[in-house]
Amino acid sequence: MKKFTYAMVMALALVSLASLAFAGGPTCSAKAAAADGKTACADAKAACASAKAACADVAMGKCCITAAEASKGCCGKDADTVKATYAAYTAQTSAKADMHKCCSAALADSKGCCGKDADALQAAYQEKVAHAMVAQSVKADMHKCCATAIDAGTGCCGKDADALKADYHKKVEKAEKKVASR
Repeated sequence: MKKFTYAMVMALALVSLASLAFAGGPTCSAKAAAADGKTACADAKAACASAKAACADVAMGKCCITAAEASKGCCGKDADTVKATYAAYTAQTSAKADMHKCCSAALADSKGCCGKDADALQAAYQEKVAHAMVAQSVKADMHKCCATAIDAGTGCCGKDADALKADYHKKVEKAEKKVASR
């Protein structure tokens, strides 16, 4: 469980890094490039490209999804890597499901939608993915019966559905603040 939580935090860190890059991370001015800053400029551009690639949508085959759910390795990757990839995949799927269909389509085409330009839409999506990653991490640390009860909208472990949901949301908020403070 701790390895899975660590993998989730690492995946969240990648999402956060990519969000910074999308939201105006390292930039390069013409003056800096002209003033022998060509190496620094190239490094900044490479960092942005790396962050965007790290946060690109994750695609998984059925064999890897099945392996992740069974805590097994697949396609030459160990179980922890497959689980972390699956966590990113489910977070992205959840984030897209939470968006308007038009926004999801615009995101795929790198276009703007619903009053947001392409960069703002991408940033909103990355924020939703980060939230979903934290929520998954919190659920992974809960009793299995409670995590199942959250999904079913029922109570568990002496708490009614509303109390369990409120406790879960408090834990998610606390975890998000902890990640943001790093």
